[in-house]
Amino acid sequence: MFDETDLAALGTLSLAAFIDSNVLFQTEHNYGYMKPIFERRFLEEHGLRYDEDLPIGEDYLLLVSALAKGGRCVIEPTAGYAYHIRSGSISRVLKLQHVDAMLAGDARFLKENRLDAASMVAQNRRHRSIEIARSFVILVDQLKARSVAGAIRTAWKNPAAVRHLSMPIAVRLQRMMAPLGAIGIFGKGTRQ
Repeated sequence: MFDETDLAALGTLSLAAFIDSNVLFQTEHNYGYMKPIFERRFLEEHGLRYDEDLPIGEDYLLLVSALAKGGRCVIEPTAGYAYHIRSGSISRVLKLQHVDAMLAGDARFLKENRLDAASMVAQNRRHRSIEIARSFVILVDQLKARSVAGAIRTAWKNPAAVRHLSMPIAVRLQRMMAPLGAIGIFGKGTRQ
């Protein structure tokens, strides 16, 4: 996901950069996918643990909390593991309860930490993106339920959610085209 040269040049990761990379729908490379190694003493000193009640985003909250408490994140640019996305993974399929859990987790984080100005700007961007994601999930659910009035109300309240409708359409088109690529149409696959 990350170019080693870019990571080597980064050296350390700031709180603002980490939060900014976790803005939904807007960043290509999310630093939340990097796996940190923590100094146990630091975690214990600050009472930091994974929130096991969160269905999604617990990695993000642990690392952002450590950075907010003054932790330093030094980057090792060499990839140390391969990340596989399983079909149906909740990391890739947004549900309303997951989005609400992210909002609640971020609210707890803000209650427990003071942010510098740059980090607060990034946090506000992240919060807006999660609110858009929430409206998007509701919009998709309303469209699936054929609730035209509900979909219009949601789109009216948060027009930015409508922009993201192209994502599920693109995924469905890719699924439909995959069998054609396998038999050699569109330049993919092999001919016998």
